[in-house]
Amino acid sequence: MAPIMKTKMVHSKVFLVLCCTSLVMSWVIPQVITTHAVWAEELKVDPIVQRVQLWYENLSDLQADFRQKTFSQTLNTTSEAKGKIFFKKPNLMKWDYESPEKQFYIINKENFWWYVPEDAQAVKRKASSVLEDTTPLSFLAGLGNLQKSFIISLPEGKKTADSGVIVLDLIPRKAQANIKKMQLKLEAKSYGISGIILVDPYGNTNDIDFIHIKLNQGLKDNIFHFAPPKGVDVVDGELQNTEVPLNPLGH
Repeated sequence: MAPIMKTKMVHSKVFLVLCCTSLVMSWVIPQVITTHAVWAEELKVDPIVQRVQLWYENLSDLQADFRQKTFSQTLNTTSEAKGKIFFKKPNLMKWDYESPEKQFYIINKENFWWYVPEDAQAVKRKASSVLEDTTPLSFLAGLGNLQKSFIISLPEGKKTADSGVIVLDLIPRKAQANIKKMQLKLEAKSYGISGIILVDPYGNTNDIDFIHIKLNQGLKDNIFHFAPPKGVDVVDGELQNTEVPLNPLGH
């Protein structure tokens, strides 16, 4: 079975950046009711982050649809993708891409899987090799703290929520090879997440919107189970030099 094509590697790299981001997003959906006064008031970072941290402690699972636009600085092109995401504590994730082609990314208690049905091939790694040394995921695992992991600020010119949207800039305190900055977009009325933007050191961006978000629905663990269908070639990513990122922040 031939290795997965380079073009699909690029798409997979984009996905795995999302993997972290969607999880980062899941932190910031606190359903805190605020008044219209917050729109005109000058926003302050610390109270927002405190609500996020407190909300996360009460989160058990999340599911949503996602829409993604990826801009390549080198090629000056934009590509689009969409699908569904499922997340459950601790560190269970599934990205179900519906277009431009069907593929899955799954992290469960034992393994990370990347499966493209069209290629009849699945790449497998240990979940620990994907999760280690990844700041957002360590937070989701209950091992991290948002303010300890990121330098958080409000973008210049966006000190208020006049447009009904709050934007936060997050810069990793520990340098990440493939992420220069993340931006979180929050609903001003509810502090619910509406999107995320990731910027890498080369100026490439991933702009993700989450819609139809459902929280604490009691997702079953079997959602995150994967058994390769008959005839599918399984590549051991621990032994072979595959180009699948080692963690959801990697390219």
